[in-house]
Amino acid sequence: MKVIAVLGHKNSGKTRLASMLINQLSRKGYRVAGAKHVHHEGFSLDSKGKDSWVIQEAGANPVLIVSPNEVAVIWRNRSVGSLDELRRLAGDVDILVLEGFRRILDPGVIKIGLVKSEEEAHEFSEEIKATFHDLNLRGVYRLPREFPMLFDEICRRMGV
Repeated sequence: MKVIAVLGHKNSGKTRLASMLINQLSRKGYRVAGAKHVHHEGFSLDSKGKDSWVIQEAGANPVLIVSPNEVAVIWRNRSVGSLDELRRLAGDVDILVLEGFRRILDPGVIKIGLVKSEEEAHEFSEEIKATFHDLNLRGVYRLPREFPMLFDEICRRMGV
């Protein structure tokens, strides 16, 4: 499984770029999973009073929520501590696109640093840098205009 990580500070366009990559990779026929890291303490997909919340409060862990078109699994008091664990959770896919997760990345991950300023461009150590902001910096892809060139570089690095 190939892994691409989109990294950057708040409002740098991480979700936008991750969705662009997922869309393009899916259109090329790859099976793609996506994962987003949430930094907010106390964040939960579930909410008090919902049936799934009541089931968890009764002691179920995990809770599986199944509808005709979606499946969700919610574990309480659990996090993901490694890239291998994320890979297992993603299942049988060709490519995993991450938004964030900087602390668990390994050298084999293709890392894209999204920058909002010249200072950030120097701060980020990622081999690939891009921006959605009005910057004209050498070695930084200007998005969305230069997305095709960025996508070609990512595919080249993945060997696809």
